[in-house]
Amino acid sequence: MCWLMAKGLFVGLAIVLALAAIPVVHFVGIPAGPFIAGYFGINAARDYPGSPGRKALVYGIWMGALVLAMTLMAAIIVTVAGDFAYPFLLWGGVVVATFYYSSMSGLGAWYAELRAVEKAKAAATPVQTPARPRL
Repeated sequence: MCWLMAKGLFVGLAIVLALAAIPVVHFVGIPAGPFIAGYFGINAARDYPGSPGRKALVYGIWMGALVLAMTLMAAIIVTVAGDFAYPFLLWGGVVVATFYYSSMSGLGAWYAELRAVEKAKAAATPVQTPARPRL
């Protein structure tokens, strides 16, 4: 993994954790956090090679891997240390959280990349001024 992509992932992870920590904002920040993290995290990896879709896919996969590692450790600790009554809910939550964070951060990264391409095209095309009316 390229240093730029790792930097972007840690920026995204910091955004997710910051949105979850703010007391009132976490009601909106937790569901929207992965999308926002992907949008701003991919900006840190702007020079990573590839098309916008490929960059977003790689970013989403790596973000999903980070979330899988964190939720897997938490689920193992809860399973070993505690007597959890419904283990299928715990492990189902690991799967759902991984796929949710992976897909939403990938979508946020893809949106950011497509907007960057759109802005670059708009900056490259010359602006035509309307002709003045003849008197």
